[in-house]
Amino acid sequence: MIDIERREFTFLRDSPAKVDIVVGDGRLSLEKELQSAGPRRYDVLGIDAFSGDSIPMHLVTREAMALYVRHLAPDGVIVFQATNRYIDLLPVVKRLAAEQGMEAVLVSDWPESQEGVGYWMSATDQVLVTRDAKLLQHPRILEASERIPERFDLPTFTDARHNLFRILK
Repeated sequence: MIDIERREFTFLRDSPAKVDIVVGDGRLSLEKELQSAGPRRYDVLGIDAFSGDSIPMHLVTREAMALYVRHLAPDGVIVFQATNRYIDLLPVVKRLAAEQGMEAVLVSDWPESQEGVGYWMSATDQVLVTRDAKLLQHPRILEASERIPERFDLPTFTDARHNLFRILK
């Protein structure tokens, strides 16, 4: 993937930001980073591993969220790519965010048309998780986002206990 990115795309190469590519399981890599160098204080942390049939549940547990928050800047945002045909991750992420004193909102995107290029595009769901009320009040975020309904019957997922059957669509 890194070779393809370097050969076919220029986004990272053209970015003025300091970019580090870390190969490996995201959670395990963040844990190693915490042990070796301490918290990174990311402005944006993207969690994107949920669109397939196999959900890496260790990325949406209480312990995982605590790790993400430790690495996040105070006004940073965690973006969960929550698009999935079979699993409803929205209430899981909302619950995890609430436990950390954070807000979670859904931002969905749909192709404008199923004709032409639009035929190849799919709808997506992103959950923005942050403590930054100013970010969530930005007019463009307010326009694009919606609240995630509470699931009071759903327990918080942990490393030791989670149940995919509870969040099947």
